[in-house]
Amino acid sequence: MLDATAPPARPNLPALRADPRFPAAARQAAAGIVATYRGSAVMNRLLNDRGRFLLSLLALALHLEPPGGGRDGLTAGRLKAEAAALGICSPGRAGAVLAAFRLLGLVEAVPMPDRRLKRLAATPRFVDMHRRRWRALLEPMAAFMPEGAAGLAGLDDPAFLPLYVEALLSPFRAGWRLLDEVPVLAPFADRDAGIVIALSLMGTAEDGTPPPIAHLARQFGVSRSHVLGMLRAGEEAGLLHRPDPRGGAVAAPALEEALRDFIACAFLMQAQAVRRAGMARG
Repeated sequence: MLDATAPPARPNLPALRADPRFPAAARQAAAGIVATYRGSAVMNRLLNDRGRFLLSLLALALHLEPPGGGRDGLTAGRLKAEAAALGICSPGRAGAVLAAFRLLGLVEAVPMPDRRLKRLAATPRFVDMHRRRWRALLEPMAAFMPEGAAGLAGLDDPAFLPLYVEALLSPFRAGWRLLDEVPVLAPFADRDAGIVIALSLMGTAEDGTPPPIAHLARQFGVSRSHVLGMLRAGEEAGLLHRPDPRGGAVAAPALEEALRDFIACAFLMQAQAVRRAGMARG
């Protein structure tokens, strides 16, 4: 039984990794995440590295916050203040990312009787982008974790969604970071499309076929030089093999293991959030 109150942590990983159903679920999750980001310039530029991911989750939580209690919901000032307080990024960077969200139609202004109040709202497109990411994890979880099916059932429930999003954010508010559980992924974590490109390499150790650099760049909307720099950093860290210096890379066992731990942590995070949301809802 996983603790419903403590942040997801490495001690929970062995039992999950030992489940005979986990390997297939991890492969499905990796493929689902890659498919979610493939060809989406918006997601690869604005919802991919850990800072922007957390900022987008915080924006969504503020948007879904119930009215009252002296809270303003999603505003530029509140997002900047909370992002800085949580150590996600500086107020300036939060403002710049929020401006990009607005430019791309992910966030919009809400007409208010008092024009001094600059309330913002997440658009349906923004919410749907998050739902697709969550489904990529919850669907494979449903094969062997009851929280997977419960989470899928709640994603379109307006009473469940705010509780679930806040529960997802809760460990981060306490200082937990998913990448802290798998620090070997640092060469990928803060680069555009970094983790997604790493996930796209899962299984390459088995067939030894490296996806071409041009293919990876085209899939995830980044330059070939960006992909090459990332692969070189991964190779220096012992996470990749590059059979042809001019070509792509094959995952080393260390990378395969780190990615499975990453997905296991993501499963635990989702399971905890679903349980917390269910308990809060009563």
